[in-house]
Amino acid sequence: MSRGQRGSAIVETAVLGSLGFGVLVHVLVVFGALHRATLATSAAAREFGRTIVVADSEADAARRGRAAVQLVARNHGLATDALDATVVGVRRRGAVLVVRVRTEVPVASIPFLGSVTDGLTVPVVATYAVRLDPYRSGT
Repeated sequence: MSRGQRGSAIVETAVLGSLGFGVLVHVLVVFGALHRATLATSAAAREFGRTIVVADSEADAARRGRAAVQLVARNHGLATDALDATVVGVRRRGAVLVVRVRTEVPVASIPFLGSVTDGLTVPVVATYAVRLDPYRSGT
Protein backbone atom coordinates (compact mmCIF):
# COMPACT_ATOMS: atom_id res chain seq x y z
CA MET A 1 0.00 0.00 0.00
CA SER A 2 1.45 3.35 -0.94
CA ARG A 3 1.59 6.30 1.42
CA GLY A 4 -0.93 8.30 -0.67
CA GLN A 5 -3.69 5.71 -0.20
CA ARG A 6 -3.24 5.26 3.53
CA GLY A 7 -6.52 6.10 5.35
CA SER A 8 -8.64 6.20 2.20
CA ALA A 9 -10.67 3.16 3.32
CA ILE A 10 -11.75 5.02 6.43
CA VAL A 11 -12.85 8.03 4.40
CA GLU A 12 -14.75 5.85 1.91
CA THR A 13 -16.45 3.98 4.73
CA ALA A 14 -17.45 7.23 6.44
CA VAL A 15 -18.88 8.74 3.25
CA LEU A 16 -20.74 5.62 2.12
CA GLY A 17 -21.90 4.90 5.66
CA SER A 18 -23.32 8.41 6.00
CA LEU A 19 -25.15 8.11 2.67
CA GLY A 20 -26.52 4.70 3.60
CA PHE A 21 -27.64 5.95 6.99
CA GLY A 22 -29.33 8.96 5.36
CA VAL A 23 -31.25 6.70 2.98
CA LEU A 24 -32.27 4.44 5.87
CA VAL A 25 -33.55 7.41 7.88
CA HIS A 26 -35.49 8.67 4.85
CA VAL A 27 -37.12 5.25 4.37
CA LEU A 28 -38.14 5.21 8.03
CA VAL A 29 -39.64 8.70 7.74
CA VAL A 30 -41.61 7.68 4.63
CA PHE A 31 -42.94 4.57 6.38
CA GLY A 32 -43.95 6.72 9.35
CA ALA A 33 -45.82 9.11 7.05
CA LEU A 34 -47.55 6.18 5.34
CA HIS A 35 -48.56 4.72 8.69
CA ARG A 36 -49.90 8.10 9.88
CA ALA A 37 -51.88 8.48 6.64
CA THR A 38 -53.28 4.96 6.99
CA LEU A 39 -54.44 5.63 10.54
CA ALA A 40 -55.93 9.00 9.52
CA THR A 41 -57.83 7.65 6.52
CA SER A 42 -59.31 4.71 8.42
CA ALA A 43 -60.35 6.92 11.34
CA ALA A 44 -61.81 9.52 8.98
CA ALA A 45 -63.80 6.87 7.09
CA ARG A 46 -65.28 5.52 10.33
CA GLU A 47 -66.13 8.96 11.68
CA PHE A 48 -67.61 10.10 8.36
CA GLY A 49 -69.75 6.95 8.23
CA ARG A 50 -71.00 7.46 11.78
CA THR A 51 -71.91 11.09 11.17
CA ILE A 52 -73.82 10.19 8.00
CA VAL A 53 -75.91 7.66 9.90
CA VAL A 54 -77.00 10.07 12.64
CA ALA A 55 -77.59 13.08 10.38
CA ASP A 56 -81.16 14.18 9.69
CA SER A 57 -80.72 15.23 6.04
CA GLU A 58 -78.32 15.05 3.11
CA ALA A 59 -77.10 18.60 3.72
CA ASP A 60 -76.61 17.93 7.43
CA ALA A 61 -74.74 14.69 6.63
CA ALA A 62 -72.42 16.49 4.21
CA ARG A 63 -71.74 19.33 6.66
CA ARG A 64 -71.13 17.06 9.65
CA GLY A 65 -69.09 14.61 7.59
CA ARG A 66 -66.82 17.36 6.27
CA ALA A 67 -66.28 18.65 9.81
CA ALA A 68 -65.51 15.14 11.11
CA VAL A 69 -62.96 14.47 8.35
CA GLN A 70 -61.25 17.82 8.97
CA LEU A 71 -61.09 17.12 12.70
CA VAL A 72 -59.55 13.69 12.14
CA ALA A 73 -56.98 15.15 9.73
CA ARG A 74 -56.02 17.82 12.24
CA ASN A 75 -55.79 15.25 15.06
CA HIS A 76 -53.39 13.14 12.99
CA GLY A 77 -51.12 16.04 12.11
CA LEU A 78 -52.29 16.44 8.52
CA ALA A 79 -53.58 19.52 6.75
CA THR A 80 -57.35 19.89 7.05
CA ASP A 81 -57.76 19.51 3.29
CA ALA A 82 -55.41 16.50 3.00
CA LEU A 83 -58.19 13.90 3.21
CA ASP A 84 -60.72 13.52 0.40
CA ALA A 85 -63.92 11.75 1.46
CA THR A 86 -66.64 10.42 -0.83
CA VAL A 87 -69.84 8.46 -0.24
CA VAL A 88 -71.33 5.89 -2.59
CA GLY A 89 -74.97 5.03 -2.09
CA VAL A 90 -78.34 6.61 -1.38
CA ARG A 91 -79.40 7.70 2.12
CA ARG A 92 -82.60 5.77 2.79
CA ARG A 93 -83.82 3.27 5.38
CA GLY A 94 -81.75 0.09 5.50
CA ALA A 95 -79.37 1.21 2.76
CA VAL A 96 -75.67 0.47 2.86
CA LEU A 97 -73.40 3.43 2.23
CA VAL A 98 -69.74 2.99 1.37
CA VAL A 99 -67.42 5.74 2.54
CA ARG A 100 -64.02 6.13 0.87
CA VAL A 101 -61.33 8.43 2.21
CA ARG A 102 -58.23 9.02 0.12
CA THR A 103 -54.98 10.91 0.58
CA GLU A 104 -51.60 11.13 -1.12
CA VAL A 105 -48.31 10.70 0.75
CA PRO A 106 -45.27 12.28 -0.92
CA VAL A 107 -42.37 9.85 -1.16
CA ALA A 108 -39.60 12.11 -2.42
CA SER A 109 -39.54 14.92 0.10
CA ILE A 110 -36.83 16.59 2.12
CA PRO A 111 -37.67 17.53 5.72
CA PHE A 112 -38.21 21.28 6.21
CA LEU A 113 -37.90 21.87 2.45
CA GLY A 114 -40.88 19.98 1.06
CA SER A 115 -41.46 17.75 -1.92
CA VAL A 116 -38.72 17.24 -4.48
CA THR A 117 -41.11 16.04 -7.20
CA ASP A 118 -44.85 16.65 -7.08
CA GLY A 119 -45.85 13.50 -8.95
CA LEU A 120 -44.11 10.94 -6.77
CA THR A 121 -46.76 10.04 -4.19
CA VAL A 122 -48.32 6.92 -2.72
CA PRO A 123 -52.13 6.85 -2.55
CA VAL A 124 -53.65 5.72 0.74
CA VAL A 125 -57.34 4.73 0.65
CA ALA A 126 -59.65 3.53 3.42
CA THR A 127 -63.18 2.20 2.97
CA TYR A 128 -65.95 1.85 5.50
CA ALA A 129 -69.41 0.40 4.87
CA VAL A 130 -72.23 1.57 7.12
CA ARG A 131 -75.87 0.52 7.16
CA LEU A 132 -78.59 3.04 7.93
CA ASP A 133 -81.12 1.98 10.52
CA PRO A 134 -84.09 0.27 8.79
CA TYR A 135 -86.46 1.69 11.44
CA ARG A 136 -85.18 5.26 11.35
CA SER A 137 -87.86 7.82 10.65
CA GLY A 138 -87.31 10.32 7.85
CA THR A 139 -85.09 9.87 4.83
